[in-house]
Amino acid sequence: MSLINTRIQNVRSSSNLDKNELRPSRYGGLNLFMQQTADPAGIITPELTEKATASIGNTLQTPVIDYDGGVTIGNTRSVTIADSENTSQMHTLTFATYSWGFTIVPSNFMNNEVSIQRDFQRKFEKYLYKFGETLDAATITALSTAKTQVIADALNYSVVGNAIQGTFAQRETIIGDINPMMAANDHFGMIHLLGNAGYESVIRNLSEKDIYNAENKTLQYSDKELHFSTRIPNAAGEFANAYAVQSGSVGILTRFERESLLGTQMADGTEWGIDTLPMLNFPVGTYFYESKGDFSAQMGAATADNTRARKEHYGFAVDVAILTPYNSDPTTIANPIVKATILS
Repeated sequence: MSLINTRIQNVRSSSNLDKNELRPSRYGGLNLFMQQTADPAGIITPELTEKATASIGNTLQTPVIDYDGGVTIGNTRSVTIADSENTSQMHTLTFATYSWGFTIVPSNFMNNEVSIQRDFQRKFEKYLYKFGETLDAATITALSTAKTQVIADALNYSVVGNAIQGTFAQRETIIGDINPMMAANDHFGMIHLLGNAGYESVIRNLSEKDIYNAENKTLQYSDKELHFSTRIPNAAGEFANAYAVQSGSVGILTRFERESLLGTQMADGTEWGIDTLPMLNFPVGTYFYESKGDFSAQMGAATADNTRARKEHYGFAVDVAILTPYNSDPTTIANPIVKATILS
């Protein structure tokens, strides 16, 4: 005699054991650009934002005036005043398209331990985090491209590859010295500092030398807006890298497809719209439709009977322009973006 045939099978319970399989990151570059987009004294105007939103299918341009380095101040009064005309340009803004999507067959979950909501949430979040990483990396690339090639006064630091380079022994002073180095380029505004783990380490160590210590080092960073990203690499022999950006110098524009702007809804249930992504607080165009089909092979034996079922299709897309300051001659005109490296 035995009770083995009626033994309770595997006991199952929901849990968060898989929470580390998918984790959000720090998107300091994206955060920096979004903050400066909202700066009323920045490079992005309300008019430009409005026109960019609905610019799909068109080329978006903005007029700019080149720097005139040929002006001089005289020392005599002349009867004749000479011309001093400006040179203007039409600057074209470049957008890149970002899109993704996923599907769900609701009836596939009728005999599954994973709920529809949990499956939707995981699918949504894995693309959300990837989109954040992708945009963050794109903003850092833009900063690298636009970093100043003109450094009027590097103090006692080296300049290598258009970057300020400090030794490891100078790690406690370089953050504070960014201010006078940018001021030497006639950039005096609030500084946003976007750094990697090395810079965070320096700042955390500086914070230990606060007001009640023999040396107060907080002035090095206390007058800056701090951002951190895991997508700023160190080359061999480097301990830390950061970009110092004067406030109001960069920004992001978005635009959407026509049906999303119209909020179109079709009789078959297809819908377009515009929504804001959670966590990133970033606008995105949405697209939804339904289909039907044989999805019996989708999840093996668990869905073998599901030969005709309804499928939901979720799509997201947005065009993004990442903007840095216009510069008519980067080799002679200083940009308000400085790269600062600390060697190991």
